Parts: sequence; structure tokens; C-alpha cells
Amino acid sequence: MSDIKNNTILGNDLFNDEFKETLIMHIPHASVSIPDRSEFLINDDEINKEILKLTDIGTDVIFDFGSDVTHHKFKYNRIYCDVERLPDEQEEMFQFGRGFYYTKTDDGRDLRNEEPFIKDDVEHLYGEHHDVLENIVFDKIYKRGSATIIDCHSFSDTPFETDLIQEPNRPDICLGTDDFHTPKWLCDQVRIYFENLGYTVKINNPYGGTIVPLKCYKKDKNVHSIMIEVNRKLFIENDNVDYKKLLELNKIMKKIFD
Repeated sequence: MSDIKNNTILGNDLFNDEFKETLIMHIPHASVSIPDRSEFLINDDEINKEILKLTDIGTDVIFDFGSDVTHHKFKYNRIYCDVERLPDEQEEMFQFGRGFYYTKTDDGRDLRNEEPFIKDDVEHLYGEHHDVLENIVFDKIYKRGSATIIDCHSFSDTPFETDLIQEPNRPDICLGTDDFHTPKWLCDQVRIYFENLGYTVKINNPYGGTIVPLKCYKKDKNVHSIMIEVNRKLFIENDNVDYKKLLELNKIMKKIFD
């Protein structure tokens, strides 16, 4: 703790321009777009409610670091394809019909049938997204020697019905880590930064882990990754997004790496 705190407070710049060139801002759940609604079993109003519940609202603003930092966003809403989930039985949320291909709503109602031709199309989209992420990571390693993925999310202050952790009193910031791919210095630097600003921070609670391309997973120590989840209560009041607060959070987030 003391070493990393001294590096942070006394001015040794761990997050310098060279480090920023290794950054990849992964933004998987910001889109509200769906290519085809006809395959869903619930009506448009219910689809819109599910989209509103599941979208990581604000992440495309909070984690917008400008054109000098690499961003990788998924173009569709997670209700259509969730690129953060593992394939089927490898994914712990699959038991709830919430793998990469959702068949259930958060409250357990049928969302869509598991039609093979539809699922194949969704799986193709899933693969395309991960192929691009993988290529970006390999390019960073080739050019910069390492890649650092910031997995960018926001979360509801009230747990979803399918959330594995149902504890109340959720933190302001949740950091997701991986034992192999999240260096202690990276987690400590980000955690201390937020705590020094007065935010409450928990590690892997209410959500855990962070994205890493499968070809690199548990294999390449040059691939670093940390998930940063922002509690939506910090910028949503009475169901309305406060864009001024979003922009303030964007400035705060960028200062971690400035």
C-alpha cells in the first residue's frame, strides 16, 4: 500500500503518455440499438423497459477519452447480444437464460426462443466483436509491449433479480479484477484515486472479473485488464440523467490516466 500510495501522491507518474498508448476502453453495454425486434416474445413497451434496465447508461460519455485513446464499443444492446458473457454452459448466468444470447427477461419471463438460425447470427456478431478486440490487443502488444483493457460499465444501485450478489448499500465504484491479468499496482492506483475523492469502492462487488481475449487468458502477462463500474446514482436523479454530472465524471475518470 505505501509504495503505490507514494507513487501516486509524490508524483512518480505511473500513468504517463506511454502507458496511455496501451489503453483500450472496452464499452460493451452502452448501445440501445436492436437490429430486429420481431424475434422477441414481449411487446415493444416491455422491450424498451428491459433495454432501459440493462443498458450501461452513461458509459459512452464517462469513458470517452478522445481520439488519442483506443475505444472498442459494441453496436447493439446486450438484450440482443451480450459480448461480456462466456459461451453457454461456461457462463454462470446461462442458468437464468442470460448467456451471450438472452432467452429470459431479468424477472424470468420468456424473452425469445432459441431459434438456431437467429442464435447463429448473434453468435457471429459475438465472434466479430471479440476478434476485433483480440486484434487490437495483439497490435498494442506488438507496438507498445503491453495492452491495458479498461472494461467500462455502469450499474444500478438496486440489484437486478438475477444478480448473484443481492447485498444492499452498493458502493459508488466497483472494480472488477482478475488474479492473473490485473496487477496489484493497477487496482491499487485506481482504488486509491477514487477513495481520495470520497467515493466508496469495493473490489469484485457487486460484479466481478474483467474482460480478456480468450487467446490471451491466463497466458500473457502483458495483457492487463480492470473493470470500472460506476453506480448510476452518481448521475441519475428521479430517473433523469444529469449530463452535467456525466461530464464531471468523465473529467474525473480521465484524470486517473493524466
